[in-house]
Amino acid sequence: MPKYTHANSANEGTFTPFLITDKEVVLTSVIAMHVSPGNRIILQMEVGWEKPMNWDMGEIEIVLRKDAPDGPVIYWTLESCFVSAHTIVEQIEIGENPVHVYYLSVLSSEHRAIIVGPYLLKCTVME
Repeated sequence: MPKYTHANSANEGTFTPFLITDKEVVLTSVIAMHVSPGNRIILQMEVGWEKPMNWDMGEIEIVLRKDAPDGPVIYWTLESCFVSAHTIVEQIEIGENPVHVYYLSVLSSEHRAIIVGPYLLKCTVME
């Protein structure tokens, strides 16, 4: 049974799409509160993106960090696409402290990704 949920997101069309570079950029963050040791924290991530016109294939790294924008990486994936993609993934953590902060970041080493939306980071703390 969920005891706490927090989500931050941006829908497609609510912001100007932007190019992702080799510098990691935080898209959004969430706070997991009311965490007891051993509680499951379900983290849902969603990133809508496309390749730039000058590349045959797009490529993006999606990173989930804990406690700080440059904190430890708890999830990482490298995604590619021929036109556009909508990446949806889930990560489960076990709570240790009463409060945890998570950061959803992206980067693209050869500037092969444009964030078009939507993007989302949602955490649910389970009993």
